Amino acid sequence: MAKDPGTYRVRDGSPVAFSVALDQRVPVAHAALIDTARSYRGLTTYLELAEHVQAVSGVRTRMLIGYWSGQLLERVAQLTVERAEVPITSLCVHQDGTIGGGYATAPQSVKVDEDVDVDELAAAHRLLCYRKYATDLPADGGEAALAPKLAAARARRESTHRTPAALCPEHFMELSASGVCAACE
Repeated sequence: MAKDPGTYRVRDGSPVAFSVALDQRVPVAHAALIDTARSYRGLTTYLELAEHVQAVSGVRTRMLIGYWSGQLLERVAQLTVERAEVPITSLCVHQDGTIGGGYATAPQSVKVDEDVDVDELAAAHRLLCYRKYATDLPADGGEAALAPKLAAARARRESTHRTPAALCPEHFMELSASGVCAACE
């Protein structure tokens, strides 16, 4: 019984070497990301980009997206560095709006600080993309912003995070707004 190839041509089911498929997908992903950047605050997900490059290239894979999408985006990032382009891979996010873990280590046209919040970095890079390609950029040039789902999640987390109340060291009661314990008064 013949085993189905992991990466194959849709038209005839013939096997395609993964490296060949990747070579075919890089320009497709590059073009798709530039199209995404044409809309201010435009984003795409790994799943959307993966489906797009497979459909356009006519080469599909049975591999899980997580096993190959990072390699695809790294190659696109390298291409943008070679061409001195803006970092369009910043436009591809996970379903929850976060950028992939490899973003900070992917080829960049500028050095990335190890301690940087990678989602904030990607937001700043996305603004560069919109300023270059967006046809609907606000007159003020726009602003860097986290992906909406991530921004909402962070806002929820911040609103539920309450600083613990100061306690009286003797009575273990919450101090008043003036910092005085009611029992000590």
